[in-house]
Amino acid sequence: LAMSRKRKQRPPPFTEAADGDPLAATLARWLKSRGVVWSSARVATTREGVVAGYGCVALQPLRRGEELFRVPRAACLGATSAGADADGTDGDCQRRLALALLEATADWAPFLAMLTPARCPWVWSESERRLLDGTELEPVVEAKLRALAEEHASLPQAVAEACGAERYAELCALAASHANPWWGGCIAPFNTTLNWARRPNVSFEPRGSKWVVGVATRRIRAGEELTQAYGGATADLVYRCKCLGSV
Repeated sequence: LAMSRKRKQRPPPFTEAADGDPLAATLARWLKSRGVVWSSARVATTREGVVAGYGCVALQPLRRGEELFRVPRAACLGATSAGADADGTDGDCQRRLALALLEATADWAPFLAMLTPARCPWVWSESERRLLDGTELEPVVEAKLRALAEEHASLPQAVAEACGAERYAELCALAASHANPWWGGCIAPFNTTLNWARRPNVSFEPRGSKWVVGVATRRIRAGEELTQAYGGATADLVYRCKCLGSV
């Protein structure tokens, strides 16, 4: 498996036009209502000047060690009453967060609208999955498909009828690609927005029991995209985070 060359391309320059993006503006209002802290004068959420989808770009030079984002539990979908550093992930099962996505009320809509759909290998077509033949991911994906079928069959009848097997697999893919272990496993703002990079400039970590913070790990130029590292080996990135073009 080889990493996608798309990640190595230099994105087009950021322009102020991105500030007028209605989705980003709606998200900003929602984040403030949930108690998320960041400086809109220093960081912009935009589709311009980023590798893919929505990302974040520095509007001003940012210092190494500078706190850029402070996210409370109230803004994290699926967060439990556990502490911020409590890892509630259950191996490769995304059932709890998939159902949280399914049952999310309308007041989560501005946040959910910004989540990039995830084409994890288990939602590929059968012909697309043939590209994995002979790789380390082939038996892993086959086992995942069996597990998804068993999980869907075990759902309460009303839930299973409202969410077919294909939709359930898509929700599990969305959860797998966006979730982190904080507060028992949740999907957190800004952490879901920043794209991956080989040389990231932001890291996220719990701060006490009430916050997850994003901190600059090196100096960041004005106009530079904010990025993070996640996943491990290439196979893990393909399995949890990447689309077919990454194979």
